[in-house]
Amino acid sequence: MRPDEVAEPDESALDRVYQEYVRLNATCNDYIQHALGDIRLFGAIGGLLAWDPLARLLELDSRLQQPVTPVGFLVLLLVMTLVMFFDLFKQSIFFFHLARMRELERVLNRAVSGETELFHIAGGWPAWFRLHHSPVARIFWSIFYLLVVVFPSTILYLQDYAGWLPAYLVTACVLLFLHARCAHKLLNSLEQ
Repeated sequence: MRPDEVAEPDESALDRVYQEYVRLNATCNDYIQHALGDIRLFGAIGGLLAWDPLARLLELDSRLQQPVTPVGFLVLLLVMTLVMFFDLFKQSIFFFHLARMRELERVLNRAVSGETELFHIAGGWPAWFRLHHSPVARIFWSIFYLLVVVFPSTILYLQDYAGWLPAYLVTACVLLFLHARCAHKLLNSLEQ
């Protein structure tokens, strides 16, 4: 039942609406904590990404002769993009819950019938996202994309693996483009 179809919910129905609102809010908070916890995974991947080429440049292990760096960069790129797409899955579920919470907020606010919206977490998120969160997120992802493309490309060039550059650059650009496109499509769902 849509919230605009509900005339005056009785006390028990309103209590159930509020309980569902609290449950969805807790679920959304859980998604946020897990998504923000994934930054540790990106940090670990970054450490792995940097260790081999830095060790080679500083000749910490001169016995390594096989092309571990190019293959390692490609594998790490694939792992990173899998994590990034997995985060988009989580964000999609989060946005679904936000949409449901907005409906519950309308019912609760109508029942309270105050001049201001007492319940406005999910309803306020799209505007907050556009004004405050999105500019920071764009800068973060731009820097992240740049690092994922430039750092490995520079290391591959400096270590005389220039033959691997086209394969790495094409793979990185395609995967990052697909991620950006999917993220943009998902973010557009906030406006609905």
